Amino acid sequence: MAPQFEASSSLSLPPDIFNAMPELDWFSDTTDIFGLDFTPTIDNAIERQLNGSFPAEDCQNIAAEHDGTCDKHVNDSAKQRHAIFQRSLWLWRPDANQNAFSEHNNIPMNERSIDMGASPHQPYLPSLHMEDTLSQDSRDRILQLVVKTAKSHVSIPSFPSTACLDTLLKVGIAKRLETDAWIHPYTFDSEKTRPELLTALIAAGCVCFGIPRVSKTGLVLFEIVRVALNQLAEEDNSVIRDLQYLQACMIWIDVTAFCGFQRKMQIAESSLQPLVTALRRTGKFDHVSYTKTRPCASDQGDELEDKWRRWVEDESYKRLVHHIFEHDIYTTIAKERQPLISYAELSVPLPAARDLWLAPSADIWQLVYDTKRFPSPTSDTISLRDLLANPEMVHCLSDLVDLRIVRTAHLSGLAAQCWDYFQQAKVTSSVFTSSEDPSTKLWMQSRHQKLYQSLQSAKRTTHTDVAVTELFAELLMMSLHVSLDEITRFAGKCGEAEAHRAYQTLQPWSQTKQARIAVWHAGQVIHFARNVLPYQLRGADGLMVYHAVMVLWAYGMMQRDAARRKADGKEPRESTTSSEPSTFLDDMTNDRTNDFLLMNTGRPCLRFSNTESGTESQACDIRNAQGVMAVGIAVLEGNLPNEIRENLPQLTRSLCELMKALGSLK
Repeated sequence: MAPQFEASSSLSLPPDIFNAMPELDWFSDTTDIFGLDFTPTIDNAIERQLNGSFPAEDCQNIAAEHDGTCDKHVNDSAKQRHAIFQRSLWLWRPDANQNAFSEHNNIPMNERSIDMGASPHQPYLPSLHMEDTLSQDSRDRILQLVVKTAKSHVSIPSFPSTACLDTLLKVGIAKRLETDAWIHPYTFDSEKTRPELLTALIAAGCVCFGIPRVSKTGLVLFEIVRVALNQLAEEDNSVIRDLQYLQACMIWIDVTAFCGFQRKMQIAESSLQPLVTALRRTGKFDHVSYTKTRPCASDQGDELEDKWRRWVEDESYKRLVHHIFEHDIYTTIAKERQPLISYAELSVPLPAARDLWLAPSADIWQLVYDTKRFPSPTSDTISLRDLLANPEMVHCLSDLVDLRIVRTAHLSGLAAQCWDYFQQAKVTSSVFTSSEDPSTKLWMQSRHQKLYQSLQSAKRTTHTDVAVTELFAELLMMSLHVSLDEITRFAGKCGEAEAHRAYQTLQPWSQTKQARIAVWHAGQVIHFARNVLPYQLRGADGLMVYHAVMVLWAYGMMQRDAARRKADGKEPRESTTSSEPSTFLDDMTNDRTNDFLLMNTGRPCLRFSNTESGTESQACDIRNAQGVMAVGIAVLEGNLPNEIRENLPQLTRSLCELMKALGSLK
């Protein structure tokens, strides 16, 4: 199901953030995945402290002295920034005969028991009590899958015990329950589950365990799952209509799409299309594929059990569809690519309430259903498309639906509409488009205002949800007021000429109210990123934090350059330090915020604290490029306490290293 990638020696293709993510040698530091060091003790996990990235005292410095023309400075800086992207040793260029198993041809699996207390992520939900236990037969099926798929490419002298695999399996299922819960734990039967899905869940459990060696084991197993699923679809086309097959595909795409290794990320991104196509052609995006199943007071015994299981299967498809749509939109925003699913085609009914979904038995499902508010005749058919047509319906939904999924889906639908607006804005701003067309201008202004108001309204409904949802809402409001494409081009994505052209566009933008609104929302992204639970800021949300930091950095660079132009190299350096009161963009709204947004008064700053010394937070002027990047690094690293940078998830480490390199430039 994944396309073949052709190697290219051309250096003309524009690099992007994902060029700064490694592929080769990611597995070279260990050869014994399930060996004696498989599970380090908790003492080893916390014996090293988080290293600071930048000295906190540097955060008050604003601008370097001007020693040449601004154009020369911009060109020199652009050349350096482009070099940071270009000289990376991690740019994936496939070698001849490179394949899924060429990186790890020897994995002796001398397993040692996994201690759940050793995981810093606390990956096991205390409330999860699954009756199912992995059997020896299921373990053998998993081993057969691994051996059959890896063939002679990987040596496997031993394999983990049944108890070890059962623990990792439950961790993998538990992590799916933390957000939209699209794997049903209480009808899960390992004896009747495809080995591909079992292996995918075990691999997800490894990645979520939080110990580098265990996480890397999960990535190896995901390679095996990916190849096995492709082979299975080639041998039997009917599996693409099987729920377990689709769930296994989604699990490995979910994890590897933001794992930080470029080869895996590219393949995962391209493999989402076959999954979307399979669900679309099965009709699972349309409400006609779903039946209305409700328990009756007279239902009991096998009849009630059968009805419950039919209901669970329907709900599994609903939740899978909404999860894929959310993943697609996150990928669209984080990686700036076209979405694969249209919000207008999703007439699938909204998923049922979480307590109904997680009812451990048919009897409890029936009891919980009886306590729900009786819905209107049409409430069972309300879909995301209906919510986007009439946003006020979000406040009037029955308690039979999962409100957290509804709010997230509604926000994702608005994100898709924002993407449509971005594309239209690019067309209308083309040099070949007449800029004097009043109807086009009016429509764009009206659409922009409507989207912004809708996002503000949606943001108010998500205040009880996880911080990542609020972070996403703030990022969308930020992106309505700035072109992220221009920001990344200014950062050196496409070379010196494009960086200079983007500078010419961003300089006048930086003096507008639109720019101040953008950096305000970027600061709010930082604010909510700090509130994300530990070890959760490591996927698309990590890239969102990076985008917000880059907007703050670019605005600060524009403001600093404007100050250089105004000073014209004649005023002493001390005069560049403003005596205005600080306006903290990463705090909640206050009077100073309104003064900054409306009248451009106040000194826009971020809070920076040295986590190593424990000192109080200091004001970091956003015209200090190094300080802004230090704040971004501190947010990402702070979400992974007691971890040194070498042990951070690969995506987080790559982002931190890129921000550090860009921040070090003058």
